[in-house]
Amino acid sequence: MTETTDETSADPVAVLLVDDNRDWLTLVVQRLHEEAPDFDVRAANSVDGALDRLTDDVECVVSDYYMPGRTGIELLAAVREDRPDLPFLLFTGAGNEGLASSALSAGADDYIVKTSVDDSAAALATRVRTAVDKHRTERALAESEARYRTLVESVRDAIFVARDGGVVLVNDAATTLTGYDRAALLADDIVETVVHPDDRVRVRDALDLSAPQSLDIRIRTRDGETRHCILDVDHVVDDGLPGSIGVLRDITAQVHHQRRLERERDTKEAIREILVRQSSRVEVAEAFCRYIGSDPDTTVAWVGERTAGGGLDPLAVEGDGSYLRAAGVLDADAAARRDSTEPSLTAFREGGTTVRTVGAEASHPGSPDADSDRRWVEAASAAGIETAVAVSLRYGGVDYGVLGVYRRGADDDRERRRFEELAETLGYALSTAESREALVADEVVRVRLSVRDGGAGVLAVGDALGRDAELVVHTVLPRGDSERYFVTVRGATEAAVTDALASLDGVTPGGVVAEDEVVRAQFDTAAPSFGTAIADAGGVLQRVVVAAGEAMVVVDLPRRRPAGPFVEALAAGFDSVVMTARNHRSVESDIGASVLAGLTDRQRESLEVAYRTGYFERPKRRSAAEVAEAIGVSRSTFTQHLRAAQRKVFAELFDGEPGDV
Repeated sequence: MTETTDETSADPVAVLLVDDNRDWLTLVVQRLHEEAPDFDVRAANSVDGALDRLTDDVECVVSDYYMPGRTGIELLAAVREDRPDLPFLLFTGAGNEGLASSALSAGADDYIVKTSVDDSAAALATRVRTAVDKHRTERALAESEARYRTLVESVRDAIFVARDGGVVLVNDAATTLTGYDRAALLADDIVETVVHPDDRVRVRDALDLSAPQSLDIRIRTRDGETRHCILDVDHVVDDGLPGSIGVLRDITAQVHHQRRLERERDTKEAIREILVRQSSRVEVAEAFCRYIGSDPDTTVAWVGERTAGGGLDPLAVEGDGSYLRAAGVLDADAAARRDSTEPSLTAFREGGTTVRTVGAEASHPGSPDADSDRRWVEAASAAGIETAVAVSLRYGGVDYGVLGVYRRGADDDRERRRFEELAETLGYALSTAESREALVADEVVRVRLSVRDGGAGVLAVGDALGRDAELVVHTVLPRGDSERYFVTVRGATEAAVTDALASLDGVTPGGVVAEDEVVRAQFDTAAPSFGTAIADAGGVLQRVVVAAGEAMVVVDLPRRRPAGPFVEALAAGFDSVVMTARNHRSVESDIGASVLAGLTDRQRESLEVAYRTGYFERPKRRSAAEVAEAIGVSRSTFTQHLRAAQRKVFAELFDGEPGDV
């Protein structure tokens, strides 16, 4: 692991020689030049003189003990204040072993017994070279170690060095990642302390093998959190001893991101299947609850719909629904619903999203004196519920009820956002299913509306045609940010209709053709999308007649849908929306209703537009390619939907049941 530099005193060595005997000092300096030509010997006769000549390049001090004023021990103390690691040798007289011992205790590196000049110079050269070589080696080693530690500490990944079953080095990143301080990581078995129990055997095997290893592992932090990491292990020789170096990279964020992408992909696929395969409100709600309940952490998932009395009835429940009864969600009276902090009741009452952590509610309930609060918290605790997320179901300004999810585990922002997205899609699916049900319902609420909004595309077309013209809408197809209308016009010529459509901003003309006493026309209008707004609010558009600057609109609503919120939803997007009539209407079952119930949206759209544009007439007024272009699909897709719709119609006529596609 550590790297040493083989520096020796072959490089010039600056030596400071201190002695108050000038003659002896001169002779020793001269002999040192002969013994060690690489020595740069500098002389001083006193402690003060030595301190004056102690420059940064001096690598060793050799001093006599007895000198006037201050002794060599005092010089040693002064040197150590500024240069604590500078080699320092002390001259002593023969028989002064006690003095030599005191010098070593005071911090001297060695001592030399002063004898003859020749002997003293030879011994001095040897001792100085040894002390300087040792000092240079230690300094190089310390510098190398410092560089190594700087490198290790600058790395953002956790690093540890293991030897003989223990850890001898960890960096700051390791303490940050694991939550343990350095002392704890160095003192204990790091594998036992940090590595997830299921991954310990693999990690120990990797540390024992001689070949480099790379493992995906999990660790447990001091706080009990599981983190996903990549562990790279290599084997090194540290100070001559074999060991292992491990680099631990935290990839928890990447793992969670990948899992989130996979879950989102699975969610989109599951929701697409639900939207394609399920048709009724109950089927849609049950499918959503089954999907959410497939998570093993989900205790119960449910969809509650508003009752006539303002309460909640379960449309679908997945999991242990006994909690809903025990918590009083299903039988709560008006007062309890108004005051309760139960998540589903709160989201239903206030709208938006409500999140409750059961442990926190039990410790600090929002209304400690309310029986309803104690009731739901106790019921949740008994059912093993730790977190509850409830989201109100709204689409197109219409309130459909609430989605409630009760789970084990702590609150998670990502899960909360996922449930909100699911609730948004569920609201759309319930709206669509309800509209389909209204098409074949035995009883509907028929609403007649008067709309005067010159900004709405179809009304703008009516205004451009003039007050004598009457425009009847037969089919409206949503096209993203626009709508495609198929209409007939009375009281205007083909040229007048063509000119009116061409004169309007936000209107894209299509085919215009005169037929008997009417003109058939197709055009696209930009938002606001009148037909889409009706569908989004849960209505089924039956008829639109535009004349004299006013649109008279007939819409059917499901029997259980109140007309007031529907009208409010339309009024939020358009000016002067007034309900002029409302009545319950019984719808006799007939073959048309049965066929419509069996067709998909695309199949019905293909069949209706083909009929409206003259595809079935002889000669054809529109080819298959032209009809396909009108509904925005390829010719092959149009013919596929059309044939599937025809098979269902014929199966209803001849077999009494819609045929399978």
